[in-house]
Amino acid sequence: MDLLNIRLVLLDYDLTMVYNVFDFYEAYSNALKHYGGGFISFEEFLTLLNQDKLSTRIPEDVSETDFWVLFRRLYVSRHPLPMDGVRDLLRLLKGLSVKAVVVSGRETSNEYIWRDLRMLGLSEYIDEVYTVCDLKRLNGFEEYLFDKSWLISYILRKHWVSPCNALCIGDFTTDLLSCKKLGIPFIGVNKDDYRGELLRRKGAEIVVKNLFEVVEWIPEIDKRARC
Repeated sequence: MDLLNIRLVLLDYDLTMVYNVFDFYEAYSNALKHYGGGFISFEEFLTLLNQDKLSTRIPEDVSETDFWVLFRRLYVSRHPLPMDGVRDLLRLLKGLSVKAVVVSGRETSNEYIWRDLRMLGLSEYIDEVYTVCDLKRLNGFEEYLFDKSWLISYILRKHWVSPCNALCIGDFTTDLLSCKKLGIPFIGVNKDDYRGELLRRKGAEIVVKNLFEVVEWIPEIDKRARC
């Protein structure tokens, strides 16, 4: 396989490259306790996550922005497992000399993610990792919480890649909206039917269940890419 157009792939990390829903739960649960929201069971958390209703559990007198900022500062990896197909996808990109860059919505050091990648044997396939900490280090900004568009624009400029020669892969609507704003093709990855349908309703043309399917779609995306 040869790619004529795609030169850089931007990957979300949590629940896209790795399945670490227990880390998500721990960060959310600890933020909830901090703001007086009490205990939440894993079962209730998972139900709210899959229905995109986690914000409904935040106490009414607490700012949602403050809550989610604390959440993303608490979100670190303890239990990551590689998503199905991630190694195949990254090997393909490496073999095609396509840069693979992780862009995470966490507000913690990118070293936590590098540590995961080394432990999982994936670090050799990744060119760079960015988090919200890097956004602040670079004096960037978010138009809304979890907006990655400024950081993605910075990465494109750094590597001299235009949006039509890039591809975004992510699991949630904030990933999609950040990439749509810049005109970058997007592939949604979500095992959950509801959240997958939510991506479609927000404008994702391609939504798949796993990264094996992403590998199958890449040649088609490359054909569509025109600058």
